[in-house]
Amino acid sequence: MGHRRGHQLRRKNAMTTPSAFEYAPAGRDPRLRLIGPEIPPDYAVAVLHALDDVRILFRFGEDCRGGAAVAAAAAAALSTRLFGDVRTDRDLELPPNWWLVRSIAELLDRTRALRPPPLTPPGNTIAVTIGAAGISAGDYGIGGDDWTARIDIAPVSVAVDSHGLGVHAAACLMTGQLLHRVLGPFGYPGVALRGLYALDLITHQPTGSPGSVSEARPVCMAGVGITEVGIAGVGSVGTSTAALLATALAPGYTTALPAAVARPRIVLIDADDFDPQRNPFRYPALMGGETGSKAVTMAERLCGAGLVALAAPLRVGPWVAGRERPGFDGLLVSSVDTLSGRLEVADVLARDTLSIGVAGLSLHAQREPVAAVDRACPYCDFVDAAPPSTQAEVHAAGTGLSVARILELLGRDDARLTAADLDLAVAAGRVPEVRRRQLVGAPLADLVRQAYAEAALAVRTGAGAPPPGGGSAQEVVAVAAPHVSWFAGTIAAAETIKQLLELPLLDGRVDVDLAGLPPGLLRRMPPDPTGTCLCRSAVRRRWAQRLYTGPLSAA
Repeated sequence: MGHRRGHQLRRKNAMTTPSAFEYAPAGRDPRLRLIGPEIPPDYAVAVLHALDDVRILFRFGEDCRGGAAVAAAAAAALSTRLFGDVRTDRDLELPPNWWLVRSIAELLDRTRALRPPPLTPPGNTIAVTIGAAGISAGDYGIGGDDWTARIDIAPVSVAVDSHGLGVHAAACLMTGQLLHRVLGPFGYPGVALRGLYALDLITHQPTGSPGSVSEARPVCMAGVGITEVGIAGVGSVGTSTAALLATALAPGYTTALPAAVARPRIVLIDADDFDPQRNPFRYPALMGGETGSKAVTMAERLCGAGLVALAAPLRVGPWVAGRERPGFDGLLVSSVDTLSGRLEVADVLARDTLSIGVAGLSLHAQREPVAAVDRACPYCDFVDAAPPSTQAEVHAAGTGLSVARILELLGRDDARLTAADLDLAVAAGRVPEVRRRQLVGAPLADLVRQAYAEAALAVRTGAGAPPPGGGSAQEVVAVAAPHVSWFAGTIAAAETIKQLLELPLLDGRVDVDLAGLPPGLLRRMPPDPTGTCLCRSAVRRRWAQRLYTGPLSAA
């Protein structure tokens, strides 16, 4: 009976769903983005109301301190971006941290302004515990340690010695569970938590009960120490990576590294500026108000935390061309998601590249040693090395633009969508009118991708009834999911720290779907079979051997 009560929303008072006229237009709420033609406004309003009608109550155990408290702050910051209200049973003082706040209460006060306030008080409460010492059970529990994420329907202990990346990962997994519980009736995908789930960030595999993790860890690819880390792409994943690297490496934040291990220099590469209207909500590392160059701003923040960081406010290609010598003798973390950007990353010839890709609630991370000939490079991992005309035809079918226009946009790195482009996309039913103005001036990738780190909900109009507008699979509501970016940043930070400490590294690719409980899908992606990708070049292979005469991270 207690188990059943733990999976029910506790009803405080009867509520009625506000009408579409009471809510601001759905396009103005950063949690929602409408995709597809003729979406009923009342459906979008119902999704927003479901989120606003929930209060997340965090309860902190006595063992939630130090690095675990910082991870608890991340959990609260993720929830306050999504749900109507976030409260805590007590305020929790924080050690020095990325957000530069002294307590979780201060963090919540500052992040509440990132979205419109709910029209009515929440009618439901979901209690989430972090830690287990001296605390009563809630609906869910977050716990773990530096390298292990644990979530349960009961309190879970935390034992953090330094960076607490495992607990950060647990916070992301729990955010997915909360969204599934609240939005499941609207078609939000997911697998409900029924008991203890634990994920080991060393092996990227689910593990058993607490205490059995280290014994179960197989030896993966051997780690090689590094002195330099590059972050190519300072978007939602790149900023999350930078924030979590600071959490794990900054002298004032943590004791993650032994004194004998030198902290690496961090180089941030991105030509774009922050958009203060959109980025702070979708970028968990931001607090609101950030403007100017992404690379410069984040480098200044890292330097302020006591790390050595350099800004390259350029695309990856010009940055490579301007370097004094070829190659990058370190780890390059890439989250760029355009064809030209991925090709430029492959052209860096970094000793090791960690490519991260996000699509909806799914993400993957793949380690790509430059000397490995049996796996995909940063480019052919991302796209089939088919002729550009074939790629253009696919993009044209998906966007409503002509093949000639697609080729023009692909051929110029500074090319941006025009009002005429969006007129065609709207007329073709590829994007609703409400998003037209947002996409004018954006790169083609924004139109092609349409939903980045967002969850798609199927529009339901009743049993047997066709969707509005004649029934199209495109008719969905997209709900922003910032926890996906934070989880990707956690993986990137974990892989970096593991390499610095010469711990086992990711060997190949891990695929994670935050709609459920990651099963630990590991594989090696084969290289492009056509032989036309850059990575198949004999010249490139000779340069790799010439640049890195020391031991490489893969034979």
